[in-house]
This record gives sequence, C-alpha cells and structure tokens, in this order.
Amino acid sequence: MMSTPYFPVKVFLSHSLSVWEERKYQCLARGEIDSLFHYTTAAQSFLWKQVFERYSPFKKEQGFELYKSCFRQICLCVSSSSPYELISLGCGSGEKDHLFLKELLPSVSDVNWTCVDTSLQLLLEACIHCPLSTEKISPILSDILWEDTLKCLQTPGSKRRIFTLFGVLPNIDPFDLFKSLESVLAPGDFLVLNAHLAPVKSESEEDYLEGIESVLYQYDNEETRLWLTEVLRDWGIENKTELFHISIGMYNKFFRIEATVYWKEKGSIPLGHGKVLNVSKGSPLRLFFSYRFTPERLEDFFSRWPFRIVNRWIFPNQEEGLWFLQRL
Repeated sequence: MMSTPYFPVKVFLSHSLSVWEERKYQCLARGEIDSLFHYTTAAQSFLWKQVFERYSPFKKEQGFELYKSCFRQICLCVSSSSPYELISLGCGSGEKDHLFLKELLPSVSDVNWTCVDTSLQLLLEACIHCPLSTEKISPILSDILWEDTLKCLQTPGSKRRIFTLFGVLPNIDPFDLFKSLESVLAPGDFLVLNAHLAPVKSESEEDYLEGIESVLYQYDNEETRLWLTEVLRDWGIENKTELFHISIGMYNKFFRIEATVYWKEKGSIPLGHGKVLNVSKGSPLRLFFSYRFTPERLEDFFSRWPFRIVNRWIFPNQEEGLWFLQRL
C-alpha cells in the first residue's frame, strides 16, 4: 500500500461555522455571492478544475511554455545565495506554483512553500503534487483577505519572500486586494501575478469593450455555468432562481464579466440560526464577476501603490499577462 503524505493544515476563523453562516447571509442579503463560496465543496472544486482544464491558457502547450519561460527569467533576477519562501495566495491546485518552484529549486540555496486557499480539496491537491519535500510545505486554509491571515504573513522571517497571485486578481476587487498586499508585503518582497486581459487594438473604451466581447465564450459555456450554479444547489436555492445571464459591467475604469441569476418569486428563505432572507421577484443575485484588464490600465493602477514593475510578459493572443513586481 502506498503511503499518503500528512500535511498539518493551519485553519483560520474565516472557515468557522459562525463566520461562514454570517458571510452566507450577508452576501445573499446584498445580492452578490462572495467568490470564496465557489470553491468550498469537493463538487465545486471538481467543476472549477474542469473549467480550468478547458479554458485556461496555462493548460495549452504554448501557454505552459510561456509561463515556464517567464518563471525562468524571474529566477535570473533573484539572489541565488539566499533562502526563499514562496507564498502563494489563492494557490488553487497549485500547478503554476509547482512550475515556478521547479524553476526556483536549481536557482536558490533553499526554498519553502506557504500556500493559502479557501478550498481544502484544492489545497491538499496542491500539497500532494508539490515538488518540495513535505516538511517544506505549510498549507493554510483561509480567505486570503482574512485579517488574521494577513497578520500571520506580515512579518518576514529570515528568508527572502516571493508572493504569487495566480488567478486571483480577476475575482476580487483590485483596490481591496492591493490594500491588503500593501499591508503584508515588506519592502524588497517580490510579487508575481497574472491577469486576464482583453485583447485590444487601442486603449479606447470602444476597443476595450470589443476585446471583452471576444472572450465571452470563456464564461458563457456549459462548464462555467455548472460550476457557478453549484453554490445554488449546495444551498438549496437553485429552484428559487432563474435566467442565468452573462453580462459586462464597468467598475473603476475596468470592465468585468458578470454572471447573474434572478429570484423567481417574492418570499422568505430560512437560512438557519433564526435568520430569514426576504427576496423580491425579479431581483438579481450576482454569482460571479471576472475583471479583464488592458496592460496600460492595469499598470496605471499599479502605479498608485508602492510597487515597482520589474518586468512584464504579454502573451501573443493578448488574453493573458504576467507581471513581476517588487514592494518599495
């Protein structure tokens, strides 16, 4: 019988039952599902993995090689004589981070991996397939914006630190995200992140919108619909909603793609702990949003924060980009 590695997982209170139920009630009350609720069950993790396998540029041969080339160039910029800690915020199944670690291993004297995710199943998947030995892996089950998680990561140890954000920037308000990153990263820390882009001819709003429309098929498909509506089945409210709809909205000069359903009838929905949600017929419940950026708009956003751009790579189809930043 094959032995199974044991990973002691640190769990923060973002995943306690009381916090979970309160966040569930609050997001339903404001008509917007928190993104973390799309990754919390084994079924959701499986459905997300199907979307990732089919639509992520990383899963295509050219995309994989582009990431590998970018990581190799990043490794040339880091000190080979220093031990490092790679801290992955929202690691998912960890495939990009594993590739990065494989490039780091020959380049630095030592490396440890701290991986944070809201899905226990994906977190364990990331740990099991990590190229590092078990004792060098520190998994944390938490919301990456949870205050206690941020405090835990604020104080640098003896190692130099590289943070990664793969697949996170599109699904969190970028201002909330970078406010948190500003508090966590110490001067000199590195940040590697990817961004989903809208392929554009120019920075005009008309071309930006046209670029967004050209990638709608990546969201308006059966796999994504199954994944995003799983939360409704899990919460027992699927039959109370209807009209799954993909649309485009703009917030703070960035377009984002949104998935929305609508309440079928006026009524009250019991949510446990004595709480009842009153809903109106036809009122929207947004399931999901995904920002699509342009390089210039995104770099203008970066300039508002204490980070410098060390390098960037825009993929040939202009639908994905990778940025290498350093905290000032």
